[in-house]
Amino acid sequence: MSFPLAKIFTIGDEIDGAQNIPCKVFSNIRGVDVTNKILTFANQIGGKFIYMNDDFFVTPKLRADVPIYNGELIINPKHPGHYQIACKNSIEFLEYFGHSIYNFETHSPVLIDSKKLIKTFSKVNWQSDNHFIKSIYLNSNLPKNIRPGTNLKLSTGDVAKAELFLRDYGCFSSSDEFINSNGGLWIKNLTFVLERQPCFE
Repeated sequence: MSFPLAKIFTIGDEIDGAQNIPCKVFSNIRGVDVTNKILTFANQIGGKFIYMNDDFFVTPKLRADVPIYNGELIINPKHPGHYQIACKNSIEFLEYFGHSIYNFETHSPVLIDSKKLIKTFSKVNWQSDNHFIKSIYLNSNLPKNIRPGTNLKLSTGDVAKAELFLRDYGCFSSSDEFINSNGGLWIKNLTFVLERQPCFE
């Protein structure tokens, strides 16, 4: 609805209306398995693409070419163990190669160049443990423009915050709690007017 000219792919899981790229489960470690899926796309299809999870909602205001960051990567003891491991591995990789450590784990879509992704992850020991795909890729290939923001994941049925995120960022990430509350009905009634064709660098 927001990007009528977009060609949509799913990797692994099939859904109606999208071209599927078959991809067997590579690992029971989520970060490893997702990285394998994204690299499968980059190798088989290639080019530039917008990487999105299946719980994202976007409007024509989305600027995936201007990624949103939330401070720097910090190992937070309040986060689950697998998240802390991903954070630690990502920081160590980025600091070893002298890159910035912006936290791009904001639950927002990002524009990725397949060639740069493949080159970057050829240096990452991604097959063995969790890491952050977006933060490693974007800090290693820092775009000309980035913007400060916040985590766009909605863990409650806060429609007002969803409207704020759509207005300011053109996207948000939902949760089961959001969908199963009044947020689910609100999403079904969303409509957008495409004022201009989206333009990404």
